Amino acid sequence: MKHIEQKQKLWNLVEEHQHELLSICSDLIRIPSVEQNGIEQIVNYVCNFLEKLDIPYNVLRPVDWTPCIVAELNGGDGAVALLNGHDDVVSPGDTEKWLYPPFCGTITEKQILGRGASDMKCGVGIFLFILKMIVENHLEPKGKIRLHIVHDEEKGGLKGSKWLAEHGYASDVDFCIITEPTSYDYIEVGQKGRVRVTLKTKRKRSNGVEENPIHSMVRILTKIQEISKLEGKITEQERKIVLNSKKVICHAMHRNDVGDAIDHVNVNILDITEVGKEGEVPEECKAHLAFGVPFMITRTMIEEKLNEIIRNAGVECEIEYECWQEGSRTDVDSALVQSVKENAEYITGRTMYPAYQWATSDAKYYRALGIPAIHFGPSNNKGIHSYNEDVEIVDILKCAKTHFAVLEDLMGFNI
Repeated sequence: MKHIEQKQKLWNLVEEHQHELLSICSDLIRIPSVEQNGIEQIVNYVCNFLEKLDIPYNVLRPVDWTPCIVAELNGGDGAVALLNGHDDVVSPGDTEKWLYPPFCGTITEKQILGRGASDMKCGVGIFLFILKMIVENHLEPKGKIRLHIVHDEEKGGLKGSKWLAEHGYASDVDFCIITEPTSYDYIEVGQKGRVRVTLKTKRKRSNGVEENPIHSMVRILTKIQEISKLEGKITEQERKIVLNSKKVICHAMHRNDVGDAIDHVNVNILDITEVGKEGEVPEECKAHLAFGVPFMITRTMIEEKLNEIIRNAGVECEIEYECWQEGSRTDVDSALVQSVKENAEYITGRTMYPAYQWATSDAKYYRALGIPAIHFGPSNNKGIHSYNEDVEIVDILKCAKTHFAVLEDLMGFNI
């Protein structure tokens, strides 16, 4: 463990000021950032927070006025670190099913409660807290710390991280830390990509026989799950990570039959619609599909399999790929992954396993630029996007200490 004396000073700051860290997390949770009004409230909170620290920032609204906050804490000419997080959350659903108000932000003896506690208000709170500690304790970064706070990750990130990455706001970045929820024992080094497909069948008349487009679509969709059986090539090292990842998802979901979500395509039929006059055979039928695609499954593999399914169904069908985002991963031997692993293991005394996630995230947009990116954040996986979301305080402290130490390893401070 290098720089242990330097790191101990940083860890002491986390311990001595943990009440401030928890208060920031609680403040963020109490803002109901589901709809636009709540998102604007949380933008104001973050901007006021940065203003008090005299950290320059900008609020960008590149697409449909969806806000992105970008800030940078300047230091020396060393490495550039990017801290990325999102403050939008999913709806709490039926509030009667919660044991406490969804946006209470209550701090108990061991937990913080409320929607977004895991995904990912406490992760964002860790970043704000680290910046606060750096400024108020006159730590001098040897490089630069760039902050991206976005507000549409739950809807795909197209108006946030994707736009920022594509428009130069991640230029010259050496590594990216995302505090998306993980768990006590793993570091997420890869996520799935997203594919959106529209299939269209049309009413057909031939030799006096009329083909109903709904019937044609049904013949396709009854076989569509065959896409989930595709298998891609991986290295022996990647195979070990896949096996660890399957253990992670089975433990997180409390089910033993969900491991294939790691290395196989998830196939979901989103909706089926028809076009035509009521009471008559419709002129056409549309089906919208969503695929979650791991990095080892290529576009060619999916296109060939989908064409095969349609061909075997014996129907004519138009295919439109509306969105294609590749699955992505960061090399487990990278300095970023090794630093997170070493520091988290030292702090917790537990073995940390690199793992692939069963869902997608904004990490892919930064990896597309060649930037190493990982997920490592506080979480209670069983409550994410569900009722009674919470997070363990010890997990928040662990993650704050780990990321402070990673910044010391890969960028450095003059303390």
